[in-house]
Amino acid sequence: MINSFYSFVTPVKNQENEIYDNIFKLIKKIKKNSFIKNWEIVIIDDGSDDKTFKKLIYLKKKEKRIKIFKNFRNKGKGYSIKRGINNINVKSSRVVLIDSDIPYYNELGLFLKKLQNNDLVIINRRDKRSKFIINNNNNIYSYLRFFIGNSINLLFRFLNLTDQKDTQAGLKGFNAKYKKLFKKVKTNGFLFDLELLILFSNKGLKPFSIPSKYSVSQNSSIKLKFGTFYKIFSDLVTIYINDCKKKYN
Repeated sequence: MINSFYSFVTPVKNQENEIYDNIFKLIKKIKKNSFIKNWEIVIIDDGSDDKTFKKLIYLKKKEKRIKIFKNFRNKGKGYSIKRGINNINVKSSRVVLIDSDIPYYNELGLFLKKLQNNDLVIINRRDKRSKFIINNNNNIYSYLRFFIGNSINLLFRFLNLTDQKDTQAGLKGFNAKYKKLFKKVKTNGFLFDLELLILFSNKGLKPFSIPSKYSVSQNSSIKLKFGTFYKIFSDLVTIYINDCKKKYN
């Protein structure tokens, strides 16, 4: 690939203690891949009320290829990613959507290489080769997240919205020429990923899936409470109605 400009888009909220180390961890991995000639990291602070944004300002002083934006109130993961996509470099050839805790770090090198020659690459935690690792300090929460995640995905497939067994993993990459698809994304929350994969599928793109070893982060921003499930259900209704009306075609 002649032009190998990678844009990394990362939403973040209330991670003042982790964000500095996590971003430089990502930068270290990027620099190990010599085929990436140019790159940038676009970070969107989604209404943090701690010192996260101050840490981001400091990060930008250390690394000029970092762009930072701030939502002055919490707008959701989907909204933040769409804002990031709108601000990537016009020369970008590949876009990587990655959660701020830099998940699937061990698979990231392979992921970036496969993205060179594939228009869509995703992590697939439901692949037979993937392995779910239980954190002994957080095992009840981990099992609950695993069970709820599987149940929600079964619902997605029951409604015939997708044939993918894993839509929510926090690492996806695609050819930057498809960034215009984001204008059709209507949701701003957790199910943004599902909506995006529906749009890619309707473009005839089949994702290249990468298995992984994974666990549930103790610092996860997803809380198992009524408000979270209400937002998920609300987004799902929106997506289902839009799909029935052929708005993603």
